[in-house]
Amino acid sequence: MLWVFRCRVGLMLALIGAAGGLSAAEGNPFRGFFDRHCVTCHSGEKPKGDWRIDELGSDFSDKKNRARWENVQEQLASGAMPPKAKPRPPENEVRALTDWIGAQVSAVSAKDKNDGRVVLRRLNRVEYENTVRDLFAVNVAVKEILPEDTITQGFDNVGAALNVSPVLMERYLEAADVVLNAAVAPVHKLESKTERLDLFDSLPKWFLAGVWKRDEGVMLFRNSGESATDLRKFKARAPGRYRFRIAASAHNSQTPLPMAVLVGNFVVSGFGDVRHLGYFDAPPDTPAVIEFEERLGAKNDTVKVTPVGLPFVYLNEKNMPEYPGPGLQIHWIEVEGPLPEAWPSESYRRVFGDVDPKSGTLADAEKLLRALLPKAFRRPTAESEVKPYVALVAKSLEGGQSFEAALRCGIKGVLASPKFLYFRETAGALDDYALASRLSYFLWSTMPDDALLEVAARGELHKPDVLHAQVERMLQHPRAKAFTENFTGQWLGLRKIAANAPDKALYPEFDELLQWSSVQETHLFFDELLKENLSVTNFVDSDFAMLNGRLAKHYGIPGVEGVAFRKVALKPEYHRGGVMTQASVLKVTANGTTTSPVLRGAWVLDRIIGKPAPPPPPNVPAIEPDIRGAVTIREQLAKHRQNETCAACHARIDPPGFALENYDVIGGWRENYRAVGMKNKVNNRVGPLAKYLAEYKYGVGPKVECGDTLPDGQKFATIEEFKKLLLANPEQIARSFTEKLVIYATGHTVGHDDRKAINAILADAQKSGYGLRTLVHAVVGSELFRNK
Repeated sequence: MLWVFRCRVGLMLALIGAAGGLSAAEGNPFRGFFDRHCVTCHSGEKPKGDWRIDELGSDFSDKKNRARWENVQEQLASGAMPPKAKPRPPENEVRALTDWIGAQVSAVSAKDKNDGRVVLRRLNRVEYENTVRDLFAVNVAVKEILPEDTITQGFDNVGAALNVSPVLMERYLEAADVVLNAAVAPVHKLESKTERLDLFDSLPKWFLAGVWKRDEGVMLFRNSGESATDLRKFKARAPGRYRFRIAASAHNSQTPLPMAVLVGNFVVSGFGDVRHLGYFDAPPDTPAVIEFEERLGAKNDTVKVTPVGLPFVYLNEKNMPEYPGPGLQIHWIEVEGPLPEAWPSESYRRVFGDVDPKSGTLADAEKLLRALLPKAFRRPTAESEVKPYVALVAKSLEGGQSFEAALRCGIKGVLASPKFLYFRETAGALDDYALASRLSYFLWSTMPDDALLEVAARGELHKPDVLHAQVERMLQHPRAKAFTENFTGQWLGLRKIAANAPDKALYPEFDELLQWSSVQETHLFFDELLKENLSVTNFVDSDFAMLNGRLAKHYGIPGVEGVAFRKVALKPEYHRGGVMTQASVLKVTANGTTTSPVLRGAWVLDRIIGKPAPPPPPNVPAIEPDIRGAVTIREQLAKHRQNETCAACHARIDPPGFALENYDVIGGWRENYRAVGMKNKVNNRVGPLAKYLAEYKYGVGPKVECGDTLPDGQKFATIEEFKKLLLANPEQIARSFTEKLVIYATGHTVGHDDRKAINAILADAQKSGYGLRTLVHAVVGSELFRNK
């Protein structure tokens, strides 16, 4: 039946030729190419990779068909196809076919340019929350009210995926109410007072696990469960700002001990609205006073302190005095507040200006809306644009609504308007206001500030030197933290850091401080590259890391103490450097119990190398590592790769995954797997703390094997050797990163037609060795960024 399929391929090629693309004449090099190298595997009822040649159509304007052709182009250009075991096509034939595909794609793309490259794009929910925060000077969390945005190629700001539904519009109106409620909320009129409290007196006496009353204050340990260590003797008398002072010290410790501080209501079911403020060091012996101000959002909110980074122990009232291990001593807590607040508040003025809501008129509402619209729409507005929202106010007033209710109706209309929710971009070069918005949401994830809009108003933002200066100003602004957090959160997948909890039996050393520290490491590492304009090849390997005491202990790196981070030089024996070996990445590429070379390999191919693997064929079961240690993951995958349908893809996916196999679920280095149900359990109950420690439940499993062979035949035995193979092609590492950056910056995926612009960006950045800051500037200055 092979001749039947070849006939179908010939007919398909003839149709392409009839459409003006490919000649159907006998001996056509493309027809012969498919016959010689593709038909045998990609035909029949069970084609390799579940992909058939006859799925390729002649209509390149059809997006699905175009994507299939681009996949053929990518597979041929990368050398992934034909597979290594098959005869290699001559390079001139491969180049001729890939060039032809590129020409067809470019021809269609040229026709589409009348509408611009980037489709109409709305604010995602992070951008929406940040924008209403800055628009009304309120600090409210409305992101969770909105449905999650669709992820495309790892990012949630791609315009084609940001649809609008009736449900979403209802949520926008709900979110707008929350914002306006916070904006016009009255401030307290209470006189501030100061109280000094003993934490022990606040603790519920029925729940004192790991708590020891001392002559001065209270000692806190880490028992198997979390103690109720919130300051219940203090309850906020009203929402407002409060100043806290906590005197704390480390007991039985030569180094500082970390403590977590949280605020909220810890008594109500579900702990109410609880916020994690951060971690602080308690120094040895002599207490230090930790002072901070924080807004408590509701009456009865309070503060909570908990010890972290300590071993779990079994203690009771009898043995706590004799326990020789470390403990966190809280000497006293002082609260001052609520601190005085000015009225009217800034957020109140953003809504009502100088208008008295009790006597406001329609003319007042029109004046307020006219002032709001240019800020909300992020550009100058015409007189006619205010009329629909004034009409909403007028109708509400006619219906008997109060001025405040009617004005809120008009403002909610503004916040639900496409002119607020969407980027205003027309085909061709962006005007200065559209450019200002694109730049601001790229680097700050929020609306442009006054300084940026002023430059746009003068018509100067599009000038290269002015644009460069604005990028520098914005990168140095505190708001640039959003760029680091949101870009790395999506590019590296850090937003999923809490998606699973490591198995307590296998990883008892994991704690919340380690998780927080791991994300901070990646953020600070990115910041360091950005600040110093270091090469993006550092994402593959670096000679430094950003560490604090908890993370350094986890990595086995001596000489680092405390919760504060610092730049630490790395030695080869630490097995660190780059993002692939950072605990944050290693945790999000594992499932909490086991590691999978398939998951991690696919992640490396996509996020680092920039050549993502195709999705697995349907009805192929996933590989589940054996946590009891009977069969290794390598043995399972070896059997899996005997299936010809799976072999080609796994030859690409598995090697990068095995390169990371020496790192466990929480990013620790391992020589052997951990396994449950083993007779030879790891004995952690040694030393002076032995009888107090919770016993480990895991044992030593099979030895880890991390070496493998890449599809091109290059072999590696360690993660260090694998990194060297990647770094042999720094341009590919920079290209992969640049494409991710362009997707995030423009809200559009990168296709074949963008390669010329990507090449120009890389050529510009190559002069600095692909410095991260240079790449940011090059992306902003590119035609991809400055045009729709």
